[in-house]
Amino acid sequence: MYLHLGNGVSINGNDVIAILNLKDIKKTAEYKAFYQKLLEENRVVDISNGNEKSFILTTKQNQLKAYISNIGSNTIGKRKG
Repeated sequence: MYLHLGNGVSINGNDVIAILNLKDIKKTAEYKAFYQKLLEENRVVDISNGNEKSFILTTKQNQLKAYISNIGSNTIGKRKG
């Protein structure tokens, strides 16, 4: 089943590890370090158009990738069902 993340981007729902609320995690040291490492490795896809609400962590073939979406984590979580 595919999961729509916003702005025309859909991913395989089976690849999702976590759907997190950015407001809750953005200021933590752990998030900042993890996000920076993903950025350096070109593994962040920002589809939020400057309105960041959720951080979706995925894995495919043992490769981590993160999406930043303008759709709330609760809404995306309900879509995953």
